[in-house]
Amino acid sequence: MKKELYILVDCKNGDIFTEGFDNEEDAIKAGESEWNHLTEHDKKERSAFYVLHSVADDINAENSFDGDVVKEWK
Repeated sequence: MKKELYILVDCKNGDIFTEGFDNEEDAIKAGESEWNHLTEHDKKERSAFYVLHSVADDINAENSFDGDVVKEWK
């Protein structure tokens, strides 16, 4: 059985920060928490902030950023 991978993606000033999760609920909870702790200034600096349901099961896979956005804050 294929393992699920959800990636929290935070794009700021040309840098991309990611964190992988095994399920959608945990990824969205983490995203909500992180987004709510950002100042309005920090939120404006984000070019993107979302949870992706990856087609891959490994965050280091070449195609790990292929998939569908399940929640977007920006």
